[in-house]
Amino acid sequence: MLSEVDLGGIYVAPIVVYGIAAIPLFLVFRWVLGHLGVLRHIWHPALFELAVYVTLLSLLILAV
Repeated sequence: MLSEVDLGGIYVAPIVVYGIAAIPLFLVFRWVLGHLGVLRHIWHPALFELAVYVTLLSLLILAV
């Protein structure tokens, strides 16, 4: 697990770093789901995407 990250003299919480690292993973996952047509069958796509992002963020935190 990361400790505080120093960005130009400002300490940033590790959750910010993990959150930024999860964005490219989420975009790839979203692109795949879009091309497979899964998002057309979801009742609330924005809520589903938020849940996917939180899940990816949690898995990233657990893996590192």
